[in-house]
Parts: sequence; C-alpha cells; structure tokens
Amino acid sequence: MLLKNSKKKLQRSSDNSKEKLVGYGLYPEPKEYLLQAVSKHLKPISYDRWAEIYWKKQIEGNLTEQEQKELEKLEKENMKTIENVYKALKEEMKIKDLVEKIKSHEWVKVIEGEV
Repeated sequence: MLLKNSKKKLQRSSDNSKEKLVGYGLYPEPKEYLLQAVSKHLKPISYDRWAEIYWKKQIEGNLTEQEQKELEKLEKENMKTIENVYKALKEEMKIKDLVEKIKSHEWVKVIEGEV
C-alpha cells in the first residue's frame, strides 16, 4: 500500500511538473504535444551540400557547370520539401487549433501590437 501511494505521489509530481510548462494558459496542454504534432510532418533537406555550393558561389563568384546544376537541383528539391511540409502543417487541424490558442493569448497580442 505504501509503495502504491508513493507511485501515485510520484506520478502527480511528474504531472505537476508538466503542467508548470503550460505556464499562463499559453498552451492548452504541455508543450510537448505541439512539438509532437509538428515533428511528425518534418522532413530532412539537403542543407549542408546546398550551403557549401551556395557560399562557394557567393565568395568565389563562380561555379563549374556541374556545381551550378547541382545547386539548382538542390534548391528545387529543398523548396519542394519545404512547401510540402508547410502545406501539411497548415492543413492539420490540431496544429491550427494550438496556433490559434497561442495567438489568442494576451501576451502574444501585446507583443504583436494588437492590444
């Protein structure tokens, strides 16, 4: 019985810690849920290689024909991935609801100059 009560207290303590993350009503539930909802839509892009070629072009001012084609291909692929992720995030109702909840908070309105 003592062990059972201790487990319940520990669970309540853990739940209270999560609720502290919620703060002043900014999130309807702990922040991890928004992170989980968003992260399942995230897809990797080829940033490192793109940045290497992009900055070579910016600094040295020239690329080989092959590098230029690779840069254009990477930009096209990365933009397509970003657009698909953006579209998926915009369409998911749970994310929309959480974003609207955040936008409606009085502190956000003050920061955004809406008050």
